[in-house]
Amino acid sequence: MAPTDRLPLNPRDYLIMLVLAREPAHGYAIIKRAESISGAEVRLDPANLYRALRRLDRDGLVRVAEDAGSGEARRRTYALTAVGREVVTAETTRLARLTDTARAWSLIPGQEARS
Repeated sequence: MAPTDRLPLNPRDYLIMLVLAREPAHGYAIIKRAESISGAEVRLDPANLYRALRRLDRDGLVRVAEDAGSGEARRRTYALTAVGREVVTAETTRLARLTDTARAWSLIPGQEARS
């Protein structure tokens, strides 16, 4: 299956994968980074986050690995798979094209159309 066959991504899945494109992270870090990069417009609650991560794992887009912590301090860390990176890159490219069109049509306040 080509990465583009999986598009468009659900916006929350895209945000989770975008966070993981930078570096692997545990659940709480994903939540905080998603809030930060969305300007606090998206708030992921833990139950929905972990459901999404399980689904993304099952779909081969994210993988699970344990941190080096010990005992109760062990946390699951999530990372993109190679396929997941290809898919999030394809979605980013798709969204960039749409954004370029919106900009050209003067639909983004405060931004002039590019020549």
